[in-house]
Amino acid sequence: TRVRSSAASDVYKRQDDGQARNKRTNESSDRHPANHARGQHSNDPSQSELARDLAEVKRLLQTHVAHTVAAAMSADSPVRAELLKQMFAAGFSAGMASEMVSQMPEQADIHSAVRWMQERLKADLQTLDVVSTIDEGGVYAFIGPTGVGKTTMVAKLAARCVLRFGRSQVALLTTDTYRIGAQEQLKVFAKILGLTITSVRDGADLAHKLEELSRKHVVLLDTAGMGQRDQLMIEQLSLLAEGRQHLKRVLVVSATTGLHTLDDVYETYRQALGQEPFWGVVLTKLDEAVSLAPMVECVIRHQLPVLFMANGQRVPEDLHVPNTGYLVHRSLRVKASIAGS
Repeated sequence: TRVRSSAASDVYKRQDDGQARNKRTNESSDRHPANHARGQHSNDPSQSELARDLAEVKRLLQTHVAHTVAAAMSADSPVRAELLKQMFAAGFSAGMASEMVSQMPEQADIHSAVRWMQERLKADLQTLDVVSTIDEGGVYAFIGPTGVGKTTMVAKLAARCVLRFGRSQVALLTTDTYRIGAQEQLKVFAKILGLTITSVRDGADLAHKLEELSRKHVVLLDTAGMGQRDQLMIEQLSLLAEGRQHLKRVLVVSATTGLHTLDDVYETYRQALGQEPFWGVVLTKLDEAVSLAPMVECVIRHQLPVLFMANGQRVPEDLHVPNTGYLVHRSLRVKASIAGS
């Protein structure tokens, strides 16, 4: 047990040191936004390749240390060691798996250990009460990278709001002037719902449109989907900054995305928004993901309250209130599904 605790402590110390260095780097970037923009969106391929290589080395080191911890646990705490292996197999990172297992009280068998882990993950997952949240109304800006299903999700939510409040109380805005297909898709949904879709050119136009729509109960703003390393993403988010006193920013992420990319998306968007926290998160493509562990870990790590889950293309059926039991169950059983059990 002493060996296990020492090894686990080394994992946490390295994570804490890394987080401290990241915090100092972010603080420095905040003081020099121009430098930060150049660093985050550098076109130098060698820098991007180096960053990916370093991230991979870090992942391999964490995995190696975590497996060392599991091996050290085997004799003194076989139940903990088995749970650690199951979390690795499910897709949780070495750091989170080691931290969780180290905090687990002694369990009689692996089944009780898994139940403890399920309850712990459910407790750590934050959610928003969808009914009270939407009933209070407001302006919701949905932000996220390309390909996460953001426009379809906005259409699903718009349909729900029309059914609940009537079409006269719902408005749709879009900042996506880059992709003709996305505009046409949202226009089709809007026409079916009896709504109009209004394009927003810049920050001043957004402020003006929001003033005109101030009597609407719910305003849904669909933003252009762009990679977190795209310079146009900075321009899009600066547009939102001018209307920030009105907006509830909601991050939209796909369950098919890996943990490191999810973390990168969160950090890059958060910094581009001026360190302001996201109001909530929508989890999409749950039906397409092999593993939900990376998404569950990202949401817990960054304390993002879950607003909705989406698991299909049907409008509005495939949009659901957050279910922590479902998310945790899927996150811990993925490898069994792969094996065909």
